[in-house]
Amino acid sequence: MSKLIEYARELEDEGKFEDALNYFEMAIEEKGCPFDIRKDIGQVLNKMGDYEEALNCFDLVLSMDENHVDSMFGRAISLIGLNRWIDAYTCLVDALNIDNTNANYWYYVAIILKEYNKPESARKYFKYFRDLDNENFRKMRSSYEFGLVFKQRENELFMRKRNYNIEGFRKELGMYGLDKYEIQYLLRTMPYEDLLFHMHYLKDEFKDYITKEIIKESLGLNDVDIIRMFELESEEKIKQSVISILGYDPFKELDEDVDIPLYEKTGLFKFIDNNKSENYDMIHGLASFNRFVDIMEAKNIKKFSQKNLSYAHKSNEFRINASNSIDLANRNFSQAKKAIVNKNYHDAFVFLDTALKNCPADYYNMYNIKFYYATLLSKFKSADYKILAYRYYEDIGDKARYFKNKDVYLLNKACVAYELSFSYLRFVDEAIYYLNKYLEYKGDNEDIRYLLNSLYKRKMK
Repeated sequence: MSKLIEYARELEDEGKFEDALNYFEMAIEEKGCPFDIRKDIGQVLNKMGDYEEALNCFDLVLSMDENHVDSMFGRAISLIGLNRWIDAYTCLVDALNIDNTNANYWYYVAIILKEYNKPESARKYFKYFRDLDNENFRKMRSSYEFGLVFKQRENELFMRKRNYNIEGFRKELGMYGLDKYEIQYLLRTMPYEDLLFHMHYLKDEFKDYITKEIIKESLGLNDVDIIRMFELESEEKIKQSVISILGYDPFKELDEDVDIPLYEKTGLFKFIDNNKSENYDMIHGLASFNRFVDIMEAKNIKKFSQKNLSYAHKSNEFRINASNSIDLANRNFSQAKKAIVNKNYHDAFVFLDTALKNCPADYYNMYNIKFYYATLLSKFKSADYKILAYRYYEDIGDKARYFKNKDVYLLNKACVAYELSFSYLRFVDEAIYYLNKYLEYKGDNEDIRYLLNSLYKRKMK
């Protein structure tokens, strides 16, 4: 291999793409340069996001060897980056007909099928990808980054819970005067940070357009007139003239920032967003969104063990009874979970009661059972049920440092305290304390901030 090509590939691996391109271009001038060096150049251009130029490189190689599988794959990446996903799919299928052992071919095919509403085929091909995937394939994929739609389809195939806020971004982009095809292009192809930067630019452009339209309408100007006017006068002076003529200010101040949550709001956070007010009124019904989770893992706390039993009691009969109690508690806890899923809350209470009565106090599942019991109680409207729920949450709080779902514990407890603060003023401070603890644990959240502000407002009354 040419020293120039070898060095160019080293630079590419280091992320020095401009330098790598220079060395690949120098290698072209060498005698005996491989005919498919344009594949290497196209690959670097893809990593730089220059998909048009990359496509030309792959097309050149494929014009000399129509079965050059690496160029087929590179061409597919370029086409995805240009929002030509159907053409990319065709390239990938051609590549798979030559080599069906490359995990990445299956991966991108599955993503495209998912986007075009072919879920069964997408799942099937994604399974082929998962069976073949390894570190080398992952490294190759990490070189390419596409838009939020691409990442959302990936999330769906990996069955990740968080959804990207596609509709929120689509709605915002629509406010800048873009048509649906322009919006689709940005959401499919532009990585998140690049998209935000571009949206700031679009927003500024849109603000300028609105300002000029107001001036044109107010002063009866055409496009040529307003261009000339802006050449002669500053925008601020022209705006002041319009205000003086109209007798009022028609220019609305638009927010400079693009403030759209990256992820779609669900559950409690969607509920808060839908019900919040400008003057921070308190919101009823938070505890109805309290989540059921196993709060404690066996490995996090010393299990009720044969050794501890032997130390405290020599009787075999005691040990057998204790073991049977654990089994009975676990079986009833499992039945309670099923009843909750089926919304059969009466049976759930019966199973949880039996589990609580039989579960040894130092067995880790006692904390899970009490958490489920508290969470079930918290969903009832009666303040008495919520007081009891809060006591159960308090009862397991001594082991909160061990909880695997500490954020759920803190938020559930905060929501119960928030609801109780409508009836008992002392719970205002409790709710504030646990909401702040949640923020410390999970990071800032605008919806939790709203709840805190509503509690501060309540305190000042």
